[in-house]
Amino acid sequence: MSPEEARDGVIAWSVDRSSVRLAAADRELHAGVPQLAADHAYYACFHLVSAVFLQEGLTLKRHSALRAAFHERLIKTGRLDKRWGGVFDRLAELRTKSVYAALFELDASTGRAVVSEARELVAELHGLLSHAG
Repeated sequence: MSPEEARDGVIAWSVDRSSVRLAAADRELHAGVPQLAADHAYYACFHLVSAVFLQEGLTLKRHSALRAAFHERLIKTGRLDKRWGGVFDRLAELRTKSVYAALFELDASTGRAVVSEARELVAELHGLLSHAG
């Protein structure tokens, strides 16, 4: 397998993971667990952002590095509307709180809103992929 084929395989896997995470977000919302829904929504976006960057030859190993690159390479360059910077930041902050903050709970309304925003961001990110698999 060539390096390009391997890269394309990881991109396809990332696109699939994004779909799986969005479906999981919907299931968690319906189960009444908006905190986990928001976590899945973040990872749906995370996987597609990672795929976009991998397509461009950039691999990032830390969430903070991915978030910084998201702003530098996608928002500041105008490839994505600046609105999406705020959405991605909100998702990342909720993920951090859900993992590290004791007693953190998310209300159902906010959970629905962030899953909806993540779904829209995922659609925008798909537009940046040439290998949307």
